[in-house]
Amino acid sequence: MLVKALFSSSLNNRTTMYLTKLASIQHVLWNMLEKYNEDPEPVFRQVQLNPALMNEPGARYSLTKIADLWDEMGRRIKDPCFGLSAATCWHPTYFGTMGYAMLVSKSLRVSLERLIRFHRVISDANFGELHEDRNAGALVFTLKYQKESHYSRGREDAALAWLMSSLRVNFQKDLAPVSVHLTHPKPDCKGKYYEFFRSPVHFNSSLCRLALPLDVVDRILPSGNEELAKFGEQAMTAYLASLDKGTRITHIKKIIIDNMPSGNVTVDQVAGELGINSRKLQRILQKKGTTFLSLLNETRMDIAKDYIRDKNIDLTEIAFLLGFAELSTFSRSFKRWTGKSPIQYRKVA
Repeated sequence: MLVKALFSSSLNNRTTMYLTKLASIQHVLWNMLEKYNEDPEPVFRQVQLNPALMNEPGARYSLTKIADLWDEMGRRIKDPCFGLSAATCWHPTYFGTMGYAMLVSKSLRVSLERLIRFHRVISDANFGELHEDRNAGALVFTLKYQKESHYSRGREDAALAWLMSSLRVNFQKDLAPVSVHLTHPKPDCKGKYYEFFRSPVHFNSSLCRLALPLDVVDRILPSGNEELAKFGEQAMTAYLASLDKGTRITHIKKIIIDNMPSGNVTVDQVAGELGINSRKLQRILQKKGTTFLSLLNETRMDIAKDYIRDKNIDLTEIAFLLGFAELSTFSRSFKRWTGKSPIQYRKVA
């Protein structure tokens, strides 16, 4: 049971590679690399991200690859505080409609609420949550990244630096937080944090947080334009509605993935977790132009390809993770799906 639990955990971690984020946002990282005199293109290519996608409307990158990009930047850039440079490397166009909706919000609170509500437009992962701390006299934004397997120090710094910079653009006056909390240790360049945030900065914290004074977050802003903001909000709401229509298949795939290490995944098993009977599940899939068996094989094939590319994972382990009792059965199935055996596929991957 322990082995199965460990394998199941490994599989769930690997499902994060199917989460994506708007590619255009990575212009920020491109600009940061240029700021530190690094040629961005080979860095992007190193982690298998095609730079051209950043200029294609709606194109998205894998969150796993974005995490790899942050790690690669951390290796190349010697400044441990480089994440703060995101404050001067962003533009609202990189964030699509959401970027402008935030900038024309009537208050800082509304801007943050829109960011959290519509973050799904730009990313599959959670970004943050808000709560009021009356004792501290603050509206607290907490960075949330539980869905992502890895969030580097530079990325954490960049998230708060971008957020603080965009709020200052909105506010059009000096704006300093009540406090800033970061989860990583205090670096040698700690002075840069105090200089940028202009507030107490706490390192080695349990959560990454930005606390803003309550007496300013509801102040009506001169840049506020609710007519424009509502227009952008309608566009994003429509997009999310269309996204939700397609999440049924995604949800079913997630249940299939979660149950793979336990053995043969059945339509009754998946239907039970959805709270419906198997006939209704089959009808849902039929309306989507697929069947349960097709979806199961498609999911197995996609994940199998990713596993096989990782030469550190034994093929027998892959067979087990995908719910096959024997390597030979998995090998025959994989060859039927792809035309190559797992060994042949690994050689050319």
